[in-house]
Amino acid sequence: MLKQISLIFAVSLAVGVAGCATDPTVTSRTVIVAGVGPVEIEQLDVEIADVNAAERMVIVRQGRQTWPVAVPEVFGDLQNINAGDRVQIRRVEGVILGAKRARKGAKPAIVYTEAVSGPSFQNLPDKFVVRTLTLTARFESFDPATGIVSYVGPLGPRTRTVSDPGIQDGIRRLRRGDMVELTFAEGFHFQKY
Repeated sequence: MLKQISLIFAVSLAVGVAGCATDPTVTSRTVIVAGVGPVEIEQLDVEIADVNAAERMVIVRQGRQTWPVAVPEVFGDLQNINAGDRVQIRRVEGVILGAKRARKGAKPAIVYTEAVSGPSFQNLPDKFVVRTLTLTARFESFDPATGIVSYVGPLGPRTRTVSDPGIQDGIRRLRRGDMVELTFAEGFHFQKY
């Protein structure tokens, strides 16, 4: 299971980093998840271009674009990842679990903390691995009428709906330009083909 999580983690990081590359081909569709509501499933098809197990780094490629992905030790070794492997990655950015002001001097970042086994995405069409991540981003705005928070993170401008009243109260105290740490639960699914 740990080896499977390591491949999922490596490839899912590629999805996040792909947002930094110019024009990655990402398709999406909306599904309704019990207890969460409508969520977008993003799909990205990549090829593993290179694996450097000693440096814990993989290079993924889509067309002529390539980008590096660092894989932390907690996710095991890289023995199941080989150059030339074709992988279809599906990602669901889900529920905001928390929001707080970031420490002074924080820069936009994504930190994957751990795999979680909570029920957040149990009725997705395939078996997704669910985990948490903390995103450090620049706060732009919050609309209390719609519950939509806008922020700019490492992947550019994004919006998410915040449904938890406690989290909404904390977000209301932020000012435009403040750095914020948003904690998400999200799901990943991969399939080698």
